Amino acid sequence: MTYFNISLCIIAAFLLLTLMVGICFSRQKITFREYAVGNKQFATATLVATVLATSYGGGGFIRNVQYVHKLGLYWIILVSFVDSFSIWLFSRLMLRMGPFMHNLSIAETIGNVYGKYPRIITALVGICQSIIGIAMQIIAMVYMVSVCVGLNLVNSQIITILAALILIAYSVFGGVRAVTITDILQFITFTTIIPFLAWLMFKTTGKSIVEVFVFLQTQEKFQVSSLRQFDMNLSAIIAIALCIMVPDIGAPEVMQRAYMSSGAHQAQKVFSYVSFFSFLIIGFILLISLFVFVGGGVGLPSEAIWHYIIMNTSPLFKGMVCISLLAMAMSTADSCLHVCSVMVSHDIMATIQEEIDDVRKLKIARSTTLVVGLASMFLAFYCKDLVELLMLGFAFSLPVVTAPALLAVFGFRGTSRTALIGMATGALAILVWNQWVEPVTEINGAFICMLANGLAMMAAHYLLKQPESAGWVGTSVITIVKTF
Repeated sequence: MTYFNISLCIIAAFLLLTLMVGICFSRQKITFREYAVGNKQFATATLVATVLATSYGGGGFIRNVQYVHKLGLYWIILVSFVDSFSIWLFSRLMLRMGPFMHNLSIAETIGNVYGKYPRIITALVGICQSIIGIAMQIIAMVYMVSVCVGLNLVNSQIITILAALILIAYSVFGGVRAVTITDILQFITFTTIIPFLAWLMFKTTGKSIVEVFVFLQTQEKFQVSSLRQFDMNLSAIIAIALCIMVPDIGAPEVMQRAYMSSGAHQAQKVFSYVSFFSFLIIGFILLISLFVFVGGGVGLPSEAIWHYIIMNTSPLFKGMVCISLLAMAMSTADSCLHVCSVMVSHDIMATIQEEIDDVRKLKIARSTTLVVGLASMFLAFYCKDLVELLMLGFAFSLPVVTAPALLAVFGFRGTSRTALIGMATGALAILVWNQWVEPVTEINGAFICMLANGLAMMAAHYLLKQPESAGWVGTSVITIVKTF
């Protein structure tokens, strides 16, 4: 049997197993709350696994391996220290989520604080961001199937569409329980394979760890002195680092996992563990890229990195690498699909019509899953640049939703007018930045536009007449400092 057939068999077996697990843990007769966040009695280990599976997608894996090779120490600091620190900050914020833990989505939290129009806007932004996230995972699946199995583009797309339809199927019928259980399966899959891949890439270098370290020190992009060279490239990296470092409480798929916790203390514990284990996962991903840099040679182009990895693995392991990437992509995509279905039925339709029973909500949610999945496929086949889609995702979430969400968590209770002024300011700022500033500077403006959103909200609150109920509730400078 050729490696082509072996890899295809491994992929087919993994997809079949995923479908069976998803269907087995699906429940037909459930309430909408159970569909959205389950029974809120999940074990901490289960929540840690599903958060990690959601957070680390196939697109990010491919991108990080390529960009460590391309940018060196800049990208290592960005994805290791900054990302883990951001998750740790997120865990601190969870201690302040007590008043909102009964919610089903971040859009509902925004609605409880600022009213129905900010709630609808938050849901729409979250849906767009989720579609972008799913598209990134579909692109990753197409790419890895074509590289690992050696199929042409059309056949790779067919397998990817099949994988997408499988995750749509169990997301439609099973709700968050099926998504969570399949996430655990996918988490076990990729966390088992990634360390073996790192070890295999180390063996291809033909060097000891000390020799690898000495070699990297001779390369300018991996020297600490390169960080002191302040130029436009460094400014662009800092801008992205700030976007990653902000606890993106507006990310709907991550917040959905927080709402699945029994309370704020469990949520805090979950994300504290996630920050630790994420550091380990990122560490292995960085090692893969460093060993490829050493073994493949300095002149290896970024586009050829994954071809080099696959060419230096056995026929059996080619299939294992492929299902590892599929597991990472599917575990992220199904979470985004699920949260979209909740926001459409619970935050948009229920807000507009106000009285919708659980049966109708579930029908709307399941129809939404199918529509969003198909829309994501269309976007994936239209735009194939993972970094471009990552920046587009930042442009949706940070400038519009993150500032109002952070202020709400810290105790700010504003009016709909205040929130809408901030959201409009952030949206207009990012449009202007992307049109005129970024083409010249190549610096992402999502973080700056998020600050503009928050400042506009504070200006509107203190300069315009407000009702007595508006203002800061149960928050002081001292408590904020203690939280962090």
